[in-house]
Amino acid sequence: MEKEIDNRIEIEDPRKYLYKEMDTGLSVEDSLLYVIGSIEEYSSYDFITKCRTILNYRESKKSDPINVIINSPGGCMYEMFSIIDYMHNLKVKTNIICRGFAMSAAAMILACGTGKRSASKHSTIMLHEGSAWNIGKNSDIQASAKHSLHMESMANNLLAKKTKKTAKWWKENTRTDLFLSAKEALKYGIIDEVV
Repeated sequence: MEKEIDNRIEIEDPRKYLYKEMDTGLSVEDSLLYVIGSIEEYSSYDFITKCRTILNYRESKKSDPINVIINSPGGCMYEMFSIIDYMHNLKVKTNIICRGFAMSAAAMILACGTGKRSASKHSTIMLHEGSAWNIGKNSDIQASAKHSLHMESMANNLLAKKTKKTAKWWKENTRTDLFLSAKEALKYGIIDEVV
């Protein structure tokens, strides 16, 4: 953080690093990336790009985990599955910590982290059943509903693998919004620790 100018030492403003982190949602020095706001179009692209940036930056620490802070109301299941699949294909672990809230698709990403999964003490985690948003011909609505049920089944099976509950339990208990405190999320196996 120091640079020499004409035999004088100039101290750089540390705020410039903070502003850069806020602008990009990324701190390559700390192997840290942020998932903030809705999981929507381009979210998986953003996540993958940030992971690749971190991995390319740290040549000498290739095996260190990537750290993810998540604070999101959730969103698109397609983007969610894309992020989860990418995490599971990385050669390094992804530690995920919920700061604030992780709902719906964001809660799934939290539960499916491949490293340590954490939530701050006053975080809220929420899961619920899938939904289909289709209008049009009856046959299209039926096809959309069938596909939505398939996606929900995939999500419940993933939760069963990553938590202490079965796919059937998740299906039955997420028919309405299931709001969990950090302690409850720990009890169900969505996270590994409360911090």
